[in-house]
Amino acid sequence: MLLETFKNIKSNKNFNYSYKISRLLLPFILLIILFQKSYISIQPIKILFISGDKKIIFLTVTLSLIICFLLYFRWMLCLNTYNLKIKPLKLIQVNSEAFSIASLIPAQIGIDLLRIGKLRKIDTSKYKTKLLQATLLEKIFALLGQLFILFYFIFSDFKIKLSFILLIIISIYLLLPIFKKYIKINYIKKYIFYINYKNIYISFFYSIFCNFISCLLIFTIAKGLNMNYSFKILAISSTLSNISSVIPITPNGLGLSEFIFSEVIDYTSQTSNTDSVATIYFSYRIFLLLSHFLIYYIFQNFNLKKNKF
Repeated sequence: MLLETFKNIKSNKNFNYSYKISRLLLPFILLIILFQKSYISIQPIKILFISGDKKIIFLTVTLSLIICFLLYFRWMLCLNTYNLKIKPLKLIQVNSEAFSIASLIPAQIGIDLLRIGKLRKIDTSKYKTKLLQATLLEKIFALLGQLFILFYFIFSDFKIKLSFILLIIISIYLLLPIFKKYIKINYIKKYIFYINYKNIYISFFYSIFCNFISCLLIFTIAKGLNMNYSFKILAISSTLSNISSVIPITPNGLGLSEFIFSEVIDYTSQTSNTDSVATIYFSYRIFLLLSHFLIYYIFQNFNLKKNKF
């Protein structure tokens, strides 16, 4: 009975239309609330660009661009795992377009759909499964890299951290071959049958590196906004916020991630003044989005000029 009711609701056009509108309006409502409650403030961002340290601004822009390219090539590593080859220039163009234009769709669904749609011709299989598999693999690596960073900074003792790293390395080395050999579920088997395990190891540690650079960018932005928090606290807060961005409520977790970032900072930091602390993560989001747009604009013009000759 409940299942039939749910299906009837989903098939209702008015409901679907209202649902889509609410999904688009929700992030703006959340941002308005965050601004009103002083979680986010534009004033520190103005100060950063008007009277801020030019070295920090340069470092922030540089790190933003580096992260963009790291994200693009992480997907390429996952494609290579399934023996899908793509030219670097094409990869950069497609990814920059996806991360900039499709970022308005809730969660990261739009980014993945645009990338797969643009590159579907390189997959010769009947159902285009390899592109989907590579995308799923990238999501897994992104999550594992974030969890690694999170637990690494949560552990305070150096011996525990070292043991944790060794445990991860040994687990990957031992469990993946066993998993491939003895897995009996056909649905999972089709995803792992063509996997190149050398690329699995590379992609995993590459994802950790991507997340570390992301934390470094957050730390640099905080310094530029004169909000002095330790790298450890910012790493934990930003990692949890990044994980929350995959929840399909708002585009890339817009509003939701900023709230989580602020609450985690408030919980973990001994500093009492946490007003507008979500400005750090909001600025991080803006820098990355503008960097994606800049890369897309440059490579789009590059291709247009190339086609003229």
